[in-house]
Amino acid sequence: MSTLDVVAGCGARPANFLDIGGGASARIMADGLSVILSDPAVKSVFVNVFGGITACDAVADGIVQALDTVRLTKPLVVRLDGNNAPRGRAILDEHAHPLVQQVTTMDGAARRAAELATTA
Repeated sequence: MSTLDVVAGCGARPANFLDIGGGASARIMADGLSVILSDPAVKSVFVNVFGGITACDAVADGIVQALDTVRLTKPLVVRLDGNNAPRGRAILDEHAHPLVQQVTTMDGAARRAAELATTA
């Protein structure tokens, strides 16, 4: 819930929320992202992962899978920290997409997602 609080503190109103849970697979991430992206109220997407049990590389793989199946029309801001975060960031770098931005801090990523939502 702290992610929602940080986004609200940046002046945006979260339209949706998805908790992928500990140990989430790439498929769970891809499916969840597909649902979020289908919501017309969503103006930008903020993926905030502090990987303890959940491996950031699995989250990144899920984002890549979702981008292969869903036409991304909304900006996606990703912050990966924790378990396998360097590998997760590298996966996203290797599969660069013009609407996907990586930001290293939660506050910075929330600010960027809020900015993108208000300009959408």
